[in-house]
Amino acid sequence: MEILGTRGRDDLASVFVARMREEPLALVEFVDAVDPRYPRAEKWVVTVSTQFGCPVKCAFCDSGGFFAGNLTEDEILAEIDHVVRRRAPDGRIGARKFKIHFARMGEPSLNPAVIRVLERLPGVYDAPGLIPCVPTVAPSAASAFFDRLLDVKRRHYGGGHFQLQFSINSTDPGTRDSLMPVPKWGLDEIAGYARRWHDPGDRKVVLNFALTPSCPLDPEVVASHFDPGICMVKLTPLNPTDTAMASGMKTAVSSEAPHGADPIAEALRALGFECVVSIGEPEEIEIGSNCGQAATRILRERLYSERR
Repeated sequence: MEILGTRGRDDLASVFVARMREEPLALVEFVDAVDPRYPRAEKWVVTVSTQFGCPVKCAFCDSGGFFAGNLTEDEILAEIDHVVRRRAPDGRIGARKFKIHFARMGEPSLNPAVIRVLERLPGVYDAPGLIPCVPTVAPSAASAFFDRLLDVKRRHYGGGHFQLQFSINSTDPGTRDSLMPVPKWGLDEIAGYARRWHDPGDRKVVLNFALTPSCPLDPEVVASHFDPGICMVKLTPLNPTDTAMASGMKTAVSSEAPHGADPIAEALRALGFECVVSIGEPEEIEIGSNCGQAATRILRERLYSERR
């Protein structure tokens, strides 16, 4: 793995762009971050890529600008290890929560190597606070992956040591298809899997909605499909990626307008759901820590340079 560039703030988020292979599109990005509300000893977050680009091509994500296949398990582990060894050379991680998000570039459920990484992780580091997080749009083609993921969670990550997140983004089926143009589970299928997934002591399954004025989110529809005893809702801004801006998509909540999510959040809470409004720091946007931005910009610069 060759690090091509690093950008950010050591006390907030550092974004690394790396070349894994000699192929021109074999670029990934990964992130070493903290939650500004907590010291690193309380919560340390590493976010890694699972694919070179992404085949899903969500309407708001820069990762879908290209796709060149899956990372191997060793390549995914190399991303994690680069971040860990900078701060914990001996592999001993004392953070109360050490979260590894398979969330940077790629749809993790479309890469079987993610399962093998999850199998290996508990033996790689001395990290009692290890909590993997897998976010997904739930592609229909990944049903076998989700069966294996459930098995791995039960064998290695019980008692609240795993976080599963579904990127829902809208309760309207047509809008979901336009946002995430890949065959995927409907809300009933996601709800059915959530019921299979949730064991006593587990974290609730997260239903994520990136809020925009043009994407309907009906709390009553959420309540008609999902059990608030096993699912929670996270409302987030639509990050200002190059792709989102080119599509004319705008966020309904931000650090400048933090109350934009209040009516929906209050309605969901009234229906019994735990609801979190998660707004990142403005500095993270300045760093360029949105999915796919750093690697895509390097590719564009290279293409421009070759054409000159």
